[in-house]
Amino acid sequence: MKTSPPADTDEPSQAAQAERARADEAQAEVAQADPAERPPVGRRPFKDRSRALARRWWPAAAECAVAVVTALGFTYWGLTVANSPVTRVGQVSGLSNLQFRLALLVLAIVAVVGWATVRGSERVRAVTIRLAAAAVAGLSTGFLGAGQVFALRGTPWPINGPYGDNNRILGWAEEVLHTGSMDAFYPPAVPYLLGFAAKAGFLDGQPAFGLKWLFIAFVALTGPAAYLAWRSCLSPLPALAVGLLPALQQTLPHKPYSPFVLVVLVPLIAKLLLWLRASPRFTARGTALRGGFLGVAFGVLFLIYSGWHVWSLPGVLIAVLFFYPWQTGRLRGLLFLGSSLVGFLVVAGVYLRVLLGATSTRDQWCSGYTLTEPAYIGTTPLSSRAWDEPGEYPGFGEFAGLHTYAVIVLIGLGIAIALGLRKAVVVAPLACFGSAWLIRFWLAGHMEADQQVQLFPRTMIVIQVTLTALTVLACVFAVQKLAPLVRALPGQVARGPRQFTAVGALLAMALAGGMIGSFFSNQYLPTLPGEKLAGTLAWQSHQFRKPDGACPRYADRGKCKDYPERTIVEEAKAVDKMVCEFPWRKETSGGSVRLLLTQD
Repeated sequence: MKTSPPADTDEPSQAAQAERARADEAQAEVAQADPAERPPVGRRPFKDRSRALARRWWPAAAECAVAVVTALGFTYWGLTVANSPVTRVGQVSGLSNLQFRLALLVLAIVAVVGWATVRGSERVRAVTIRLAAAAVAGLSTGFLGAGQVFALRGTPWPINGPYGDNNRILGWAEEVLHTGSMDAFYPPAVPYLLGFAAKAGFLDGQPAFGLKWLFIAFVALTGPAAYLAWRSCLSPLPALAVGLLPALQQTLPHKPYSPFVLVVLVPLIAKLLLWLRASPRFTARGTALRGGFLGVAFGVLFLIYSGWHVWSLPGVLIAVLFFYPWQTGRLRGLLFLGSSLVGFLVVAGVYLRVLLGATSTRDQWCSGYTLTEPAYIGTTPLSSRAWDEPGEYPGFGEFAGLHTYAVIVLIGLGIAIALGLRKAVVVAPLACFGSAWLIRFWLAGHMEADQQVQLFPRTMIVIQVTLTALTVLACVFAVQKLAPLVRALPGQVARGPRQFTAVGALLAMALAGGMIGSFFSNQYLPTLPGEKLAGTLAWQSHQFRKPDGACPRYADRGKCKDYPERTIVEEAKAVDKMVCEFPWRKETSGGSVRLLLTQD
């Protein structure tokens, strides 16, 4: 009869060995991105430790600076584009000027990386690639920022002026300006920032004129933020691809803080899982500091936009159970999670209580997007022409109703799971996707009975961002698997560092950033309301007077609407039954059939 070893034996159990192996694997995965995360092997003299710290962290600091400076610098450069944003010829010329500038900068970056590949030492090459990847991330969304600067040339108003969501944000900012607080459950960061800035004497005392530049800054910094967040988990080139492509995919210049939060939240969840699994290898102080840091970061993002936290929470809780060090570090894992929770509550606890107290709020806003079949994950309405006309949106896909994008991300999902299911960088987006997918159907399934939308279409953004990230990760894992086989082929060099892998990857990502940036910038260039495009939002921005009473330079026919002295939040009227059928109706007039939009 087989017996188990006594409790006081020195030999660890098989489960403990497996848990230790997983912790070692997590520590190695953490250290892959940055040597700073490797556990110390002994105490060295303070002078040596200071030099080592400086050697490790100055490239990281330079990487952050390059990403931010290139994004904001290229955005600022958009002020010098002197073409008209309201004529089609001027729009094409303006976008072409931005593309020409971007191409020159990318050529310079690629040339430097090529030189470092051929002539530089291993360290010079590594640092050059880090800085080049950061620059490409900054330039890609900096192009979007410059495109918004061009679209709003001559007007101080943000995209869509004081309409839509802007009306509510500016109304709450006015409350903060005049009372010091706001009475709403909406994420408070943007209204408070605008209100306090106006109260301090900036923005000429008008929060509206800070909203334009705040939105442009969010657009421009989305790429650097996503890249730097993924850099905490991945090496530079994979972090650039996994961070930038989903960030570019969900570009919403009229509400840019929403995708900004999402593309940063997902990699931070991956970092949470990494550090949780590796927590037995950290000191108690290091564990608490790491947990507190992530908690504060999650709290700041929650104050900017809280929806993504809600959609992702159930899946993340399940992922935490799988990554928790149950065998060898339960107390250390508990310390890490506890410090994370404390950091989050310190920053966002007050707002969380307000949000939990607003569960009776009813969302009854409907659109053609709300009425789309619930499993659709293709193009969004703002990237489709005349999406509120019958038959135009969403349309039919090439494969059994699925669009090419859906087919690609489904294949990527399967490959990512097959090659990296134990990796935190895969589990984090997978958990967010699965959670949003189930919540989407649960909310939509109750829409008719409860007569509420409950923002279920917003889950589409989470689904697309996470599936795109998983697809890019699948490509990264596949390349890592195939690279040794390719190098082993006859005639191939044995060492990879002297190959031009980085040059090719950076050039491809830069071109993708420029092309996608040009597409979305073009979508938001001013167009007349009759065109039913996203450019209508920018057209509205040119139709309101400036603070000095003059009309914006490109106001329609030189006429504009009066400047609102104070924005008041428009209250949505609750109804017993939502007006939420197809947004068109047939009306016969003079023997012909016309399709007219109904007012929801």
